[in-house]
Amino acid sequence: MNTSVPQTLVSRPVAECTAAEVAAALGRAFAGYIVPLNFTAEAYERRFRAEDLDPYTSRVYERDGAPAGVMLIARRGWNSRIAAMGLAPELRGGGLGRRVLGETIAEARARGERTMVLEVIEGNAPAVALYTKLGFRPRRRLVGYRWEVQIPEPSDPLEEIDPLDFARIVAREGEPDLPWMLTAETLAAFAPPSRAFRLEDRAFAMISDPAAERLALTALVVARDHRRQGWGSRLLSALSETFAGRPWAISPIVPEGLAAGFFTRLGWERQPLCQWEMVLDLASSAAP
Repeated sequence: MNTSVPQTLVSRPVAECTAAEVAAALGRAFAGYIVPLNFTAEAYERRFRAEDLDPYTSRVYERDGAPAGVMLIARRGWNSRIAAMGLAPELRGGGLGRRVLGETIAEARARGERTMVLEVIEGNAPAVALYTKLGFRPRRRLVGYRWEVQIPEPSDPLEEIDPLDFARIVAREGEPDLPWMLTAETLAAFAPPSRAFRLEDRAFAMISDPAAERLALTALVVARDHRRQGWGSRLLSALSETFAGRPWAISPIVPEGLAAGFFTRLGWERQPLCQWEMVLDLASSAAP
């Protein structure tokens, strides 16, 4: 058991924890957070499996036998990502977060990784300040959109496809250098209840749980040879007709300059909540 953090706090690798224990630790870590986060064991497994969580480098923190925080690390090749980091409210503000994050960065360097990325809510000033002090730099702003219920017009029929095939299409037709959550590697791990659709092999989309009150558009891509021909708008119209009567949302994981005009032109409203994607060059000689 790792006891390098203060004596009142101990940690275990996620690999030694049950999914329920990790979910409970996430609940404590994000208590009172800007955006309420509630994880069940199943929701934890489904989400972080897709993000390539490394259960041996990720940690659950405990204090007096009770969950007190998490450090979840995802890894791909030479890159790692802080998928979730947080401490219970009573442990915040005393420098413990900086110490835990500093140790995480040192471990990544020791593994030979080249970069570390994370996303942080733009308005979370304490977290942004902490990451900045330890060398992270803003790379781009990530935004989301929402679309309220409208009466759909008759539209094109959609064909459902395997979510794995959708990920392969994103790998072939998508933009380069997408954020972690939009890469083909992440999308390839999505399975039902997520569903994917295509419109005449020209436009493609994936949605999350179709039973949700607000439908989430996970990703959308138009084949390169058919862009700027209206296929993206036709696909969204077809989706709104297929799942009529419910509002839509896109999480703030979309680069600010990517398709902004497309969504606003179709009546989607940009959400007020934004994130920074921040990057740390692990190849530099030393941490700040």
